Amino acid sequence: MKFTRFACSSVLALSIGIITGQARAEGVDAQATAATDPPAAAIATTAADGTDANTIVVTATKTGAMSLQAVPLAIQAFSSQTLKERNINSIADLVASVPGAYQGQNQSVASASYNLRGAGGSNANGDSPIGYYLDDVPFVVTNFGIAPPVRFIDIKQVEVLRGPQGTIYGQGSSGGVFIFRTRDPNLTRVEGVVEGESAYTDGASALSYGISGAISVPIVKDVFAVRVSGGHSYAPGWADAYFGNFNGKPDQKNVNIIRNDDIRVVGLLKPASNVSIKGQYWHFRPRQQFLAYTFTGVNPPYYANTAGQGSFGNGDFKLLSLGVTVDFDTFTITSSTSHLKGNFGINRPLTPSGFFSSQFFPKMFSQEVRANSTTHGPLHWLIGASYNDGQGPQDNQLFSPTQNTNASNNTLTKNYAVFGQLSYDLFDGKLVPLAGLRYYHDKRSFEDATTSNTNSTNRVDWRASLNYLPNRNLTIFFSAATGFRSGIVQSKIQADLLQQSGVPAGTQLDPETSTDYEVGVKWQNPSRTLSANLNGYITKYKDLQTSTPTINPSISGFANFGDATTKGIDFEFTWRTPLKGFDLSFVGNVNTGSFDRVVPAVQAALPYLAPGTRIVNTIEQNWRVDASYNGSLGGEWEDFFNVSWSHSGNRLQSNGLYAHPYELFGATLGVRRGPYELALVGTNLSNERGPIIIFGNNPNSGSVPTPRTIGLRFRANFQ
Repeated sequence: MKFTRFACSSVLALSIGIITGQARAEGVDAQATAATDPPAAAIATTAADGTDANTIVVTATKTGAMSLQAVPLAIQAFSSQTLKERNINSIADLVASVPGAYQGQNQSVASASYNLRGAGGSNANGDSPIGYYLDDVPFVVTNFGIAPPVRFIDIKQVEVLRGPQGTIYGQGSSGGVFIFRTRDPNLTRVEGVVEGESAYTDGASALSYGISGAISVPIVKDVFAVRVSGGHSYAPGWADAYFGNFNGKPDQKNVNIIRNDDIRVVGLLKPASNVSIKGQYWHFRPRQQFLAYTFTGVNPPYYANTAGQGSFGNGDFKLLSLGVTVDFDTFTITSSTSHLKGNFGINRPLTPSGFFSSQFFPKMFSQEVRANSTTHGPLHWLIGASYNDGQGPQDNQLFSPTQNTNASNNTLTKNYAVFGQLSYDLFDGKLVPLAGLRYYHDKRSFEDATTSNTNSTNRVDWRASLNYLPNRNLTIFFSAATGFRSGIVQSKIQADLLQQSGVPAGTQLDPETSTDYEVGVKWQNPSRTLSANLNGYITKYKDLQTSTPTINPSISGFANFGDATTKGIDFEFTWRTPLKGFDLSFVGNVNTGSFDRVVPAVQAALPYLAPGTRIVNTIEQNWRVDASYNGSLGGEWEDFFNVSWSHSGNRLQSNGLYAHPYELFGATLGVRRGPYELALVGTNLSNERGPIIIFGNNPNSGSVPTPRTIGLRFRANFQ
């Protein structure tokens, strides 16, 4: 049925695109045509005053391409070149460069989630507090906020928006949005890229390796082209397993092997100069033996009490989408239709001969439509609508010689939203007031073998801002916005165990809401060699949803802890030093977050929580320093390097334990000649062991960074 809806929506969007495109092809001017292809991440431009500068252009505001400097939001953009030079290959690598971002949970390569500014608690269950968009396509897993396992080989640019974004995006995430801009097929010529890498990780049984690439071929010049990209990677294990307790003589060595495969096929059709139709197929297949969060010890890294059983965290996701963009003289219409189907989950051994298995089988049909103004006049507007119809069946089983518990259930959701923004340029664009609204309706049901219940939610969110742009080098904005996150759905067993622990909980939690107040300043000197961005914010959360320990150490649940307030500052500094090609950057966040109200029963069950105490499952600071260089060795040879130092603050967990702060050092050193590039890459050079997230009640267990890894990367780029 969902495939039928997908096909019908796709055919309808395709027909509308072709008909309107043919009707208006002759009347579209060059300026409107250019808007269909977003500019590259960093393009050389000449300003009106004759100043030559590298201007970063973004499209995240959905009102046309804008320079990053002029966007009145807390936003970052990372070009493909920046990602590669900083050895950022996944979202896990990226968050160290995003102020206020951190990992919420990390079960495996198939199941990891992230937080921004404290939104989302532990984020292990429930809808994601961060929206993930692959181009204009949302990646949504019902009631489990995992991030897409995207390989960055074919990413042209990543844009990160911090704070509530419901008046721009149908996903309406309360914490922010990650947007992954992929490379489109080239309509005029064949192009491609290939990359291979191999590395050694401390303690590993062999070398890791990976190969990836992309090729774009025009089928009908200027009309239709196809692009195929993807890759395969293998990382050997570096942790041992003990059937019983640790004794220094492992029963299995190097067990945590990781494999990852993915493929992307995209076709781009331009039946008319003002029409763009793009169909995409993504297939992600990440697999991991043993899990990333259940290390019994971190130095050396090992798993204990496995009883000789296997363990895994695997995933298989297929995403099919169709996007249509039609440009008119004064506005643009964009439609995005997608269908996600997948399965992922974990299997964890329990001593002496038990196991815990949790498998998910999500399905999601999504439709988003937007229209936005494209004129250079003072009035700018955006209006959109979204619809999601999905389910998240779970097959959960806890087995031991004395216990066999089945907690299988399903979460079903049908939701829609209508959203929009309106702004007007005053005083020749120097003062810009903006207002936005979002209406959201969600019908969410919980089902298991014995229980079924349904809740409906109607919610209105808003944004208001006043933006001051006195010149091209200074942007000041004041904004207030609200956010919303649907209530987590959990099994009846989890709810019962929480109640036995003294924590009030049901199968469906109350929604989490937030109000964000923010002031931001973006400044750059006239020569664009020095820039500084500062954002100060206060975010108030109501009915905060948080993971909670139960009387059963193998099962945790989720509860509304109360209300809380977070206050913080994001900062970004960049200096293009007088040494040609040598740049320094420093980004980070400092914040304080505390409970304003704690549910009395929660406070009684967890005495370390009270009004005025720190919000659990958050970090209070993160930062990253990068020193980068691009220079010439003479002739056609170029050299480059990047050295990075990142820091993540300590983490208070819901069991009252603190995961210690940690720091990671990385370096990339390479040479380039024409399309060919060879680089020496090192990560976690100080060999930090963690844990970075504690598992259970053992302060020396949990998630750990990958040990020191050093390798070579070869790249041939013909695009």
